[in-house]
Amino acid sequence: MFYEIMWRSWADRARVPYPVPWWAQAAFRRWSDDFDAGTYESKEAAFSSNALYRYWHMVGVKDHRQESLIGQAGEIEPVYDKYCLAFFLYDPASGTVSVPQLTRCGTVGQRVQAPHLPVVETAFRAVDGLGFTQRTFAVPVGARQRDLTVTRLRVTGPGGPAREGWLCAAVLPAGPTGFQRHDRRDAGATDRRLTFLRYLPDEARVETNSGWGPLFDTPPEHYGVYGNPDFSSDPAAYLARSPFHDLAVGGKLNAALQAQDQVAGLCSAAFGWPFRLADGAVFEVDVRLPVDLYSGSADLAEIRATPATELEEDHGRFWAAKLLGQGVQPALPDPVAHLADLFRQARGQLLVLSDHGEIHPGPTVYDSFWIRDSSVEATACSLVGDAALAEHQLGTHYPLRFNRGTGRIGPCAEYGFYGGPHERDDHEWDSNGQALWAIGRFDRTAGRAAAFGAKLYTPYVIDGARWLRDNRDGYGLLHSGWSAEHLGERDKPHYWDDLWGIAGLYEAARLSERLGTPQTPELWGAFDDLRQATAASIRWVLDEQRRRGEWETYIPTGPADVGRRDSTMIGAAAYFHPLRLHMGSKLGDDIDRAARWTLDTMYARFVTGGFRHEAAWNAYGPYLTLQLAHAYLLAGNAARMDALLGWTVAASQPRVDDRAVALGAWNEQHAFPVASGFAEVPGRHWYMGDIPHGWAAAEYLLLLRDILFFEADEDRDPHLYIAPGVRPHWVPDGETVAVDSAPTLFGAPFGYRLAHDAAARRVSVDITGAPEQVRYVYPCRFGTVRAVSADGRRVPVAGDDVHLPAGTRRFEVDYA
Repeated sequence: MFYEIMWRSWADRARVPYPVPWWAQAAFRRWSDDFDAGTYESKEAAFSSNALYRYWHMVGVKDHRQESLIGQAGEIEPVYDKYCLAFFLYDPASGTVSVPQLTRCGTVGQRVQAPHLPVVETAFRAVDGLGFTQRTFAVPVGARQRDLTVTRLRVTGPGGPAREGWLCAAVLPAGPTGFQRHDRRDAGATDRRLTFLRYLPDEARVETNSGWGPLFDTPPEHYGVYGNPDFSSDPAAYLARSPFHDLAVGGKLNAALQAQDQVAGLCSAAFGWPFRLADGAVFEVDVRLPVDLYSGSADLAEIRATPATELEEDHGRFWAAKLLGQGVQPALPDPVAHLADLFRQARGQLLVLSDHGEIHPGPTVYDSFWIRDSSVEATACSLVGDAALAEHQLGTHYPLRFNRGTGRIGPCAEYGFYGGPHERDDHEWDSNGQALWAIGRFDRTAGRAAAFGAKLYTPYVIDGARWLRDNRDGYGLLHSGWSAEHLGERDKPHYWDDLWGIAGLYEAARLSERLGTPQTPELWGAFDDLRQATAASIRWVLDEQRRRGEWETYIPTGPADVGRRDSTMIGAAAYFHPLRLHMGSKLGDDIDRAARWTLDTMYARFVTGGFRHEAAWNAYGPYLTLQLAHAYLLAGNAARMDALLGWTVAASQPRVDDRAVALGAWNEQHAFPVASGFAEVPGRHWYMGDIPHGWAAAEYLLLLRDILFFEADEDRDPHLYIAPGVRPHWVPDGETVAVDSAPTLFGAPFGYRLAHDAAARRVSVDITGAPEQVRYVYPCRFGTVRAVSADGRRVPVAGDDVHLPAGTRRFEVDYA
């Protein structure tokens, strides 16, 4: 029914403007009968689930459970899978209904109010010149600090003679995320259908099914609630029983207070506030949308207690203090200042996606906890200044996912395995390596005084490491599974798991050394065993590919995929980032070379701006593009890093037909049609996950941080690379790059200020804070190094990588 009503409303939009969501319009634009039959029962089910165009914006409260989602026309889903609130204009004199969703009705502009401020601002200007701006944000209210989303509207006119009209709000069943998700794998999904709606004029409040809908600070003068009173199965009856039909055809709303639809769950309602604008006047309406559970008169009073202006001011002060006053603050020159803005947005996204210390990788279908995603997200938080969140996640929630049972999970022991339902059900064997790696990295960052690793060592580190030692196949590798779903089939083994296992065991052994425990030799033995088995398997695969005549060198996704030259080989990028196994050539020089050549094979075959993952998703992978960019940074190819970064930054703000599809965020996937402005529309379906994608936000934070500096060889010859990814065109003459008091893996902060004097062909760097006994490397990207001085003393020149001793406070590099 929903599919029928949407396409009929779209076809009849010239007569009755209906707010068809952007994603539905995109699907109608290039309709395909092909759909993912493994996930959905029919093409109609895939459509109502919004399978293909999953883009929206997000607001929310730091570290609270539920996020609110905003559509491309300002529509709000205050709670995922409940209802949607949209706004529009109505002119009683002409009978014109102007909905922002339809381009024929006017223009829409959207932006995030400020990089540090999760406020989505939507500006609509109708064809007749009237318009409104809408600011939407989320705040905690009351003694229990429950969530409330607030949207504030201001109507303005074009000037000249007085203008009259209605500002209208509509409660709708479909929103920016879709209508009703029909997923074969999630039989317990929420039923989103709106079977009951009621307006309570004495409270200026709407009831949606059994929950609270919008509350209006100013009661509307006009209202109408619409349903299916005669239980009709005729789509035409739904089109006729709609507030948009009544306004466009009859000029009024039905004034009903209550409706039900027990057939399709497509109840709707509209509310109108008449205005008259003259002499520059404005008309304002504030609406409050409960996010948490509220009930009773006391809760109603609590929601309304604080004026909207005060809520907005408090919201602004909180986020300014958090994202501008705390944490890493990259200072970048004008050509790349937007990278620092996006850095703050990404930080904010992770803070909002955190649910009481669990960082979830998305607000809808990914609103759950994975060890895999969270290991990268927690590490990013710890390195950009949000250490409390990282500590809470790793120190509280990881132990809760440590299995203590004596049963079996597939071919593996239950005891010692890190994982909840996702990891257990899908046999995600990468999770132990990721948990050990993240715990070890955070122990380094927090410093010895924090004793973080000591608090978790027994049983969470030592027994997690023993699980990796004892649960491998006959070749010494991790078993077949579906760890990172983008790497291939679940009935095959993947080197991704083994690489993570190696990195996790390395961190566990180093932690044991720092603590002085007697298990150190045991842990190094487990590390060596998995390392040697993985290296031997990769060598066999490379030899077998050469024997078969392969002229390119690449490491495929696993030993069961010899000669599989497709985009699943992206898993090999983890060798460099985030695992840094190339430092010290932990698997051998030959594997190191093969891993570097694999990067080049991927770049040549699967990169057209961004990384195309057609083998698994039939879409771009923004976070995979960032992984590849980061791998190139660590491998020493800053030019390719820069190119991949540039594409990814642009992909965070795609536009289609002059509409902002996203506002500084990435989905796990980026659809080819959206990326190309519908110049490329695949003939088969593609997959899309969630936005903002927490893993992508974390990858961006880690990449920009490592562009500014990164640590190397922290256990043997500790040193820092300064500005390794800063490109010459980023820093014009007289401009500077700076970072201050940034956390490091050495347990002490680091900061520097780099200045460029183009006329003198000189780069000057002042170290503003540094860990002790850590030397520096500055890879000069501006030109061939001619001379170097450190603290007034000449330093020998040996190539364009400038090596500087620990304790250096200032150095200057002259280049040709």
